[in-house]
Amino acid sequence: MWQQQYLAVGPCHYVIGDTGPAGGIVFYVTDGGIHGLEAAPVDQSRAPWGCDGTAITGADSHTVGSGAQNTLDILAGCNEAGIAAKVADDYTLNGYSDWFLPSIDELTFMWANIGQGAAAPLTNAGGFVANFAYWSSSEISSNYVWVQYFNQNGNTVILGKFNNNGVRAIRAF
Repeated sequence: MWQQQYLAVGPCHYVIGDTGPAGGIVFYVTDGGIHGLEAAPVDQSRAPWGCDGTAITGADSHTVGSGAQNTLDILAGCNEAGIAAKVADDYTLNGYSDWFLPSIDELTFMWANIGQGAAAPLTNAGGFVANFAYWSSSEISSNYVWVQYFNQNGNTVILGKFNNNGVRAIRAF
């Protein structure tokens, strides 16, 4: 009689710049690299934020970890077709469909860790369009939303919801 032996496999430990579990680019880690956030490897599209003139209840958090809930709040409060939150929510990669529009703080980490603000060799490892604004899920008012410019300065500014800006979905792992 023989015994089958199993190799004990623990959780994966990721670092900034790694390929994440869904095939995105890891840009934020916690718990020693066991958990974190990964960005889609490419932009999804350019789209309006949506519902210009309508305040979306709950979609105003800035913090890391709030993008998913902000996205749910946007989808619940704005049923316009083709909006940034819907584009991010519809994204699927390697069987993972739990993507969302990042909060402004999550976007800032993307710029600093895999965007134009990252130190070499990760400078713009995410392939972000230079000098281009990307939508956050962090609303300011019924007409304005925070965006992150992917340029050398990494400016965060407020733009009108009607603009067509970049959409780069992220997911938590």
